[in-house]
Amino acid sequence: MHAKIILLPGSQTGERLCSVAEEILTDISVSFGHTFSILRDKIGEASERLYGTALSENTIRQCGAADAIFLGDRSAEGESVLLTALAVPMRVRSFAVGGLEESRFTLVTAARRDKNSIKSMFMDALELADKEHTPLFYVEPEAEPLLSVYREMVKEASAEYESVPCEPISPSKALEKLILSPTEVGILVAPAYAGEMFVTLATSLHGAPMLLFDACIGYQNTVYEPVIPAGFKNGEEINPIGTISAVAQMLRYSLKLEQEADCVDSAVKNILEAGWRTPDMTNMGDGISAYKMQQLISEQINLAGELLQGGGKR
Repeated sequence: MHAKIILLPGSQTGERLCSVAEEILTDISVSFGHTFSILRDKIGEASERLYGTALSENTIRQCGAADAIFLGDRSAEGESVLLTALAVPMRVRSFAVGGLEESRFTLVTAARRDKNSIKSMFMDALELADKEHTPLFYVEPEAEPLLSVYREMVKEASAEYESVPCEPISPSKALEKLILSPTEVGILVAPAYAGEMFVTLATSLHGAPMLLFDACIGYQNTVYEPVIPAGFKNGEEINPIGTISAVAQMLRYSLKLEQEADCVDSAVKNILEAGWRTPDMTNMGDGISAYKMQQLISEQINLAGELLQGGGKR
């Protein structure tokens, strides 16, 4: 297939992460015979210097015409303008507890407060729960009128997914589950203000922050973002796994390439199960470099491509 993908670095760190994303996409294109048009554009300080604004109208148009968007640094000024311009109704954060797929749980928050966005959020979250055969818990807003909107939209959306367990949960109970039994959470839906609290907690509790990524899901476009840990400084070595996992989700949800996405996810899982870790993933601070981790995962992807081609599947 042919797809147009926009990379928005946003910072020096974002530049490195965009390079990782581009290299993984290149591995997939070579291994599976796709053609990806990968373009870089400006957001944040780089856009300010060039265009006089954190996000130019031309960049917004480019993103609107793309099949998928990768944002290297989600703290970049201009991100909220981009999400508003793309009418993104929800943000999905995937957490890999200890880095392994069987320990994954997902947090879904509404990026907008209107009824259509909230209903879309619940429909997509329920569809994901149905697909993954996992329960869905939701934290209700504390005040009206948002509380009434949530209850109305939950009732409408859950009527279409009657087989999916969909239960309200208090913030304190949700925090307890995240601390004691995160894999029982499955999918947690929360208002944006509560979601940020859960993200901070989950990032602190469950291993390397760079294992995490966001997908800001829009009606036509989705923005994929690795999560950069608080206090991270430009120039530090950066774990590539969150970026690579974000690329896998881009392949699965925006480009509809399930086999290719499974290949990337399996490559990450195989390397972690083989015992490879970067220093931020170990108690002793030892381990392989971020570049070596990326290289090992790329080798797994390329091997899968060779096996497919040798088997005559592509």
